[in-house]
Amino acid sequence: MKKHFPKFILRHRLIAISVIYLLSRLPFLTKLPIFNDEAIYLDWGWKSLHTTAGLFYSLYDAKLPLLIWIFGVFESVVHSPLFMGRLVSIIAGLITLIGIYKVAKELEGGGVALLSSVFYIAIPLFVFFDRQALMESAVAAAGVWSFYFLLQILETKKDRYLIYLGAALGIGIFIKLQAIVFLVTIVFILTYNRHFKAAVLSLVTSLVVLSPLFIQKIFWESLTSNNRFMLSIPEVLGLPFTLWVNNISTTASVLFFHLTPIIIILAIYGVYLFLKRKKITLPIFFLVNIILVLLLGRSLNPRYLSAFLVPVSIFCSCAILSFKKPFPLLVGGVAVLPAVAFTTLLIFSPIKYFTFLDKMTVTSQKDGYMNNWTSGYGIPETVSYLENLSKGKQIIVGVRLDAGNPESAIFTYFNGSENIMVTYIDPRILNPDLLKLPCLPSNIPVYFVARGGILNGLDKFFQEEKRFGKPEGEQYISIHSLKKCN
Repeated sequence: MKKHFPKFILRHRLIAISVIYLLSRLPFLTKLPIFNDEAIYLDWGWKSLHTTAGLFYSLYDAKLPLLIWIFGVFESVVHSPLFMGRLVSIIAGLITLIGIYKVAKELEGGGVALLSSVFYIAIPLFVFFDRQALMESAVAAAGVWSFYFLLQILETKKDRYLIYLGAALGIGIFIKLQAIVFLVTIVFILTYNRHFKAAVLSLVTSLVVLSPLFIQKIFWESLTSNNRFMLSIPEVLGLPFTLWVNNISTTASVLFFHLTPIIIILAIYGVYLFLKRKKITLPIFFLVNIILVLLLGRSLNPRYLSAFLVPVSIFCSCAILSFKKPFPLLVGGVAVLPAVAFTTLLIFSPIKYFTFLDKMTVTSQKDGYMNNWTSGYGIPETVSYLENLSKGKQIIVGVRLDAGNPESAIFTYFNGSENIMVTYIDPRILNPDLLKLPCLPSNIPVYFVARGGILNGLDKFFQEEKRFGKPEGEQYISIHSLKKCN
């Protein structure tokens, strides 16, 4: 058995690296509490499938719904919403890993494919978003596989890959509109290579995949909301140099600190090697994507860049294996060890990870994930406290008419609960006559979960019972009970 195991690994490399990938992604999956946008997406996922809100509920906030539906399905299987939502992203990351392996093997052979997979597994930026119930991991998967099908079109000219390419691009855009960058880049590459039929058929297939959106009136009405994240064409033509300089600075910081310095230096050398060998397709795909993101992004951060940085693992690996022996082993070790160290810290101690990274870069995401109201710290304690209050009885938990933490998180954790009914309690939707009363009568215990003690004018009806603070700063989540009427 011991003799056969190494041979099995060598013959089934993709299975082996997939197992290693899962071992790197699954441990302590919910140690970092639920982030603001995770709470929103998971709540939408449940509501889309289980309420009258409808499948296209997320379009009211200009968010495309495909991955949100998948979140809802996984939440319905096991009532552990954060774990199941993040498991979706881990599966998407596994699909990305397989795509990286196949692309690298197609371009550079098995050695680069294996090493590229190792770097994808180790790089902390990819680890982070593969363990978040967000869109980025799935968008990355769509991008990698779109490029793989593009390669097959350029090399084999088989028509079936036109359908696969269009489907991959359509699915990516159905998940997040940002994936349209991949579509633009690939149509550009196909057109440049005079594959006009492929460009048209791939575009048509993408439109067919996206057709359910086109019959939704709210989809067209919500498109203008994307100006929050992307520049319009007139704005781009206005040459906003200050914004572009900021985008370049942010991107440089993300490349240097979130990918680690040695990896990005090697990746730059890898791009040079690809261009020198006249293997230009992957560098063009990568560079055009980045240029489009830099030009169109209104405010970049690690999250919005991560899906477009996946090819870095291939470039870095190509550079390492270009050295003569024994330098590949030495350089590879020096490159991968800092990434593994950062990733280990991220998995086992997120607070130490953010604190350490914050000392080096403004793109650390520390405030968003640790200290601001978007942070999920305080949510697990709040959920546990309310569960204890509801043992053996029914309670009502109110939140203000808002989305994010803690409002969406409370809905997410108690959607479908038998003992805890979550509802909006807000002056904007209450009967004005109720607000004139000295107290609100109720036969069922009522509690209010507030963001930093903000009750939106309902202070006279509630009294604070408990508060749970963020790791640093003044932000906290407070739990209030309804005052009894004398």
